[in-house]
Amino acid sequence: MDPRAQTLAELLLRVFNKFARNEKQPRRFGIDKLLHPSEIHMVMLIGDNPGVHGAELARMAGVTRGAISQIVAKLEKKGLVRKAEEPGNSLKKVPVLTNKGKVAYYAHEQYHEEMDSDLYAYVRKLSGEEFTAVEKFLRELENMADRRR
Repeated sequence: MDPRAQTLAELLLRVFNKFARNEKQPRRFGIDKLLHPSEIHMVMLIGDNPGVHGAELARMAGVTRGAISQIVAKLEKKGLVRKAEEPGNSLKKVPVLTNKGKVAYYAHEQYHEEMDSDLYAYVRKLSGEEFTAVEKFLRELENMADRRR
């Protein structure tokens, strides 16, 4: 293997493993229930996209509709989400955040402001050309991951 490719492969593996370890840790996010990363990320997706139905949430998250249904059901049980009529279509239901869900949403935003501040500071220092190179690399990684599904 090309030594440069080997260096990047090893670095990516370490980074992915560290993120995976962190992603498995449930947290409270300002409420009485522990939320797994998949749950709080769904809270964020619902909060950022009000009125969006499950199929579109699945497309946005890159998961199946079944996965969305399961996560939304867990969030309903925990009191973070309720189902409401889709605007303009009383037959379809869309998930909406409850007050408790909104508390978790804002606590998660605060968590990321604190956790991501180093990343944001680094990105702000990148030149336009450097940013484009990083973005292109990450998009290509995403394409590779999509092809391996």
